[in-house]
Amino acid sequence: MRRIVIEALRVQASVGILEHELRARQPLLITLEIEQPDAPTVPAGDDVHHVLDYRQLRNIAKHEAEGPHVNMLETLAGRIAQQLLALPGVARSRVRVTKPNIFPDSDGVSVEVTAAPAAATTEPHR
Repeated sequence: MRRIVIEALRVQASVGILEHELRARQPLLITLEIEQPDAPTVPAGDDVHHVLDYRQLRNIAKHEAEGPHVNMLETLAGRIAQQLLALPGVARSRVRVTKPNIFPDSDGVSVEVTAAPAAATTEPHR
């Protein structure tokens, strides 16, 4: 099992529903985590071609966050989580998006989303 985590990626995003959020980008912190249950403990070779390059994770998050306006943190986190889940060997992704200092009495507000493949559905026996 291999887990890759990127902690508190700093981006500027157009996100929110309040008037000032619609006018200007604001800082967000994005934490990404993916799980690769079938990844070997030691890669077949000490080369980036034998692992999932974590630059891909960063690029996905930055592309989504720095793209067009999104109203809800939930939407942004979910979109990123789905794209991470689609990467080779990824069985689960978790994304936390934090708006720092949104309230004067807190460090921030976060939304965390976990994505995993949908369970197979079967027809009920008749």
